[in-house]
Amino acid sequence: MTAWRTLGHRGDALELLLETTHEFYKRQGLGLVDKIHTPIKVTEIDKGIITKAFFDKKSTVDFMGLIQGIGVAFDAKETQNKSIPLKNIHDHQIEFMKAFEEQKGLAFLIVHYKKVDSFYLIPIHIILDIITNGKKSISYTVLPEEFKIQYKNNGLLDYLPTLNTYLDWKRDQQKRKCTG
Repeated sequence: MTAWRTLGHRGDALELLLETTHEFYKRQGLGLVDKIHTPIKVTEIDKGIITKAFFDKKSTVDFMGLIQGIGVAFDAKETQNKSIPLKNIHDHQIEFMKAFEEQKGLAFLIVHYKKVDSFYLIPIHIILDIITNGKKSISYTVLPEEFKIQYKNNGLLDYLPTLNTYLDWKRDQQKRKCTG
């Protein structure tokens, strides 16, 4: 088994696709989103090469930044199946995304369901609803169609239209709370 096929690298293709998309967004002045690397502590270096290191602390999410003035924090996940197990979303990631949303940011997953070759933006509120309902995974079939991301032939995963749908939904929810 090659290194890129190990569990620790299973989302690399999606992350590379998103990094390419983010570079395009940056050039177009649409947003500034960066990959967040897991902090490591280097314990041994030999001739300028790191030979020993360990993870210093748990990571939060894969990407964070600003898109048109709105804070975003999200994780990229891939699954070979038609559903993604909730165990693939760590508790500390869920807690971080909840706290990020409490600070008026947008927190979500971008999931590539490889079996059906579909990409979805899954807002944290949907993840929390699924957890509350006792489910063990998130099937693409339960996700609203408006959260499906259209892959562009230009090699970009342009999720901004889907993100705008999510933002509109959040604003509608806030209006309902104020008038309800």
